Amino acid sequence: PYGINTFLQLEVEPAKRERSVQMIADAGFRWLRQQFPWEDIEIHGRGDFEDRRNDLNGDGQPDAVSAWAKYDMIVDLAGQYGLHMMARLDNPPAWSHASPDSGPFAPPDDIQDFVNYARAVAERYRGRITHYQVWNEPNIFPEWGNQPVNPEAYTELLCRTYDALKAVDPRIVVISAPLSPTVSLTP
Repeated sequence: PYGINTFLQLEVEPAKRERSVQMIADAGFRWLRQQFPWEDIEIHGRGDFEDRRNDLNGDGQPDAVSAWAKYDMIVDLAGQYGLHMMARLDNPPAWSHASPDSGPFAPPDDIQDFVNYARAVAERYRGRITHYQVWNEPNIFPEWGNQPVNPEAYTELLCRTYDALKAVDPRIVVISAPLSPTVSLTP
C-alpha cells in the first residue's frame, strides 16, 4: 500500500532512471506518484508534442524529438518493476498564459487547454495509468500563480478534467490536488 513521490523526468541518464525505479521496487514500494508537467510535454503550443529545445547533434539547430519519449520510458519502467502509477498533472506551459505576470504555475487562461492535455495523457497511457492527480496545492502561492487562491476556479478545472478523464476510461481514478497546510487567515 506504500508509494513514493518521484520526479524521474528530471534524471537525464536512462540507466540512473531505471536504477531509481528498481530501488523503489526493491524497497517494497508499490506506487509511484510521478509528475507529468504539462510544460514538458506540450511545450511549444496547443497540440504540439515535440520537444525542440535541444541541439542533439551539435549542428547549432534544435532537433525535434517526441516530448513523450521520457514519459513512455518511465511508464514502461513502472510496469517492468511491477509498480502502479499515479500521474500528477500540473505546471502549464508559457504559451497557455497571455501575461507572463500570471506566474509559471498559474492555471491556463483557457481551462480547456489543460483538459485537452489531461485527455491526451490519459489516451496515451490508457490501461497503464489508472490514477490521476489534478494539479498540486492550488491553495498557495506559487502553485496557483501570482494571483489570489480561487477555490471556485480550481473546482471548475477539477470537474472538467474529471469528465474528460472518465470519458477516456471510466475506471480512471481522479484525485483532487492535495492542499498545503497553511496558518494564514488572510484571503
